[in-house]
Amino acid sequence: MKKIFSWPVVALGLSLGLSACKDALDIQPQQAIDLSTAFNTTQKVGAAVVGCYSQLDNSSLYGTDLILVPELIAGDGYISWEGSFQNYAQLANHIQNAQISNALEIWRAAYANINQTNVVLANLGVVTDSTQKQQFRGEMRFIRAAMYFELVRLYAQQYKAGTNNTQLGVPLALTANTTIAQGDTKLPRATVEQVYAQVISDLQAAMKNLPAQNVTRASSFSAEALLARVYLQQGNYPAARAAADDVITNSGASLAGTLAAVFQNRNSSESLFEIQQNDQNNAGTANSGLATFFAGYSPTGDQGISYGRGDVRVNGDFANLYGSSDVRGTDSLTILRTKKLIYLSDGNTKPNHLRTIKWRTYGQDIPLIRLAEMYLIRAECDIRAGKSGDADINKVRLRSGATPVIGAMLPDVLLERQLELAFEGFRLYDLKRTNGVIRPFQPAIPPTATDPGSPAVPAFNANDPKAILPIPYQEINNNSLLVQNPGY
Repeated sequence: MKKIFSWPVVALGLSLGLSACKDALDIQPQQAIDLSTAFNTTQKVGAAVVGCYSQLDNSSLYGTDLILVPELIAGDGYISWEGSFQNYAQLANHIQNAQISNALEIWRAAYANINQTNVVLANLGVVTDSTQKQQFRGEMRFIRAAMYFELVRLYAQQYKAGTNNTQLGVPLALTANTTIAQGDTKLPRATVEQVYAQVISDLQAAMKNLPAQNVTRASSFSAEALLARVYLQQGNYPAARAAADDVITNSGASLAGTLAAVFQNRNSSESLFEIQQNDQNNAGTANSGLATFFAGYSPTGDQGISYGRGDVRVNGDFANLYGSSDVRGTDSLTILRTKKLIYLSDGNTKPNHLRTIKWRTYGQDIPLIRLAEMYLIRAECDIRAGKSGDADINKVRLRSGATPVIGAMLPDVLLERQLELAFEGFRLYDLKRTNGVIRPFQPAIPPTATDPGSPAVPAFNANDPKAILPIPYQEINNNSLLVQNPGY
């Protein structure tokens, strides 16, 4: 995926000039392109497609919040927030209200990208090459599915297998809004069942339309891998297993030599889909971006120089869950000395706390779907079916030097998901689908330099309303058809 930010924007009928003015002051606004010309060539449609990819690393989407927010909500005993941004502190402490900024920003960024996918889909008629048209259609349905899947998991109650899932989901906007009147259309919240059905329909269509290989953009196996994740979240284990197995068997992907290599290199052999960033175009280097919040180290060993804000601390009790030979754990050394993936921060930003090396540099790519997840999905589904999942679990564990498991049970594979997919946005949703508990973090006794402890909060079920974002206050005010989530 090429990072191109100058993509067509649909004008909404607003004019900055006076219609009677004919002199030099009568200048057409340049920040918008009229709809009649915005999508009248294949090249312009293609630019809009790339624009939809580009928006995925928006700091309100995968660039920060779609990964950081669920991690903080499920952070007790795992990670702690020690930054100055009060919105993230509220999420970490489960005291957010209906006006929390993240809820509004995620909602608006996701729906803006959904609308752009709808606009592209509505204008594919100008694309004359059938293969290219097919790919564009698949890409737009893949991105739209990803956005709706994130929205329904963050703003709605968990999907419950074997029920009709009439609990409120999020509005389904499936047609393009290109005028102010269309943009003002009020939609009610669809049910969770309806949203999941749309996500699955989009991904199945994407699988048929996307190429099998497409290194820097979505492929058919990107869509199928995301579909495996969706099925797992639903509790549809046979379908999740079948999708994961096909990706493992036929995608051509292979585990990278080390887990660190997946995050240090771009588009590794393990990556099934990742957000393309670079040092010039990324989610942020000061007040947003994953490395901004997760990293905290001196790149030279100089205490006066720091990289990252060091706002997210890895709790010592979690780091200790990794065995001594497991390189995903910690040796409590600084980033320039460690041989592992959890390091001891240095520099002048909150030193002597544990951090993850996964989010290390501002311009690194963001791996969203990788093969290790597919092995763990297949293992979990096999275990739930009464079969052995040892081979798949151990393929992931042995890559990182961890001791192999024998006779793995369900708790073992769920723990392995926490260890392998830590800090990537999975923990909350795993707790939700397994009806787990978000437990209070118990301070180390006595506190240590690497684990000074944090205030304990009462344990609560992961499906408690406080683990769901509010429908944004501003959206409730603007749309009388929207119903607020309980507790807000």
